[in-house]
Amino acid sequence: MKKTIRTYINTLLLFLIPFVVISLILAILSYFMQTNSFVVNMIIQVISYLLLIVSALYFTSQISEKRLSHCLCFTLIYFLISLLIHLGNIHYLHLFMKSLLFIFIGIFKEIRTRKIA
Repeated sequence: MKKTIRTYINTLLLFLIPFVVISLILAILSYFMQTNSFVVNMIIQVISYLLLIVSALYFTSQISEKRLSHCLCFTLIYFLISLLIHLGNIHYLHLFMKSLLFIFIGIFKEIRTRKIA
């Protein structure tokens, strides 16, 4: 149980800390360089999807039992945290796509481990 909770926390930190740092750097650069906000938002979205894939792979490799139920639980936690963080500027499509991506990675890893074992 302790290892599972530690995995949840590490996965959230693995996703959120680099995302916040990169967003801060891009915000500072866009302020001084006067870049288009659309370009900055696209870069942030691409980086967030990449970080989500890395954190989902980490999460699914650390959890070995009941992987799909843990993926659903973590997806719900991630969705609620993202919803609370983005209250002023909500993109529902991205929230649902990131949640589905996390679940698909969990399903893929579950199928892969069943074929290998």
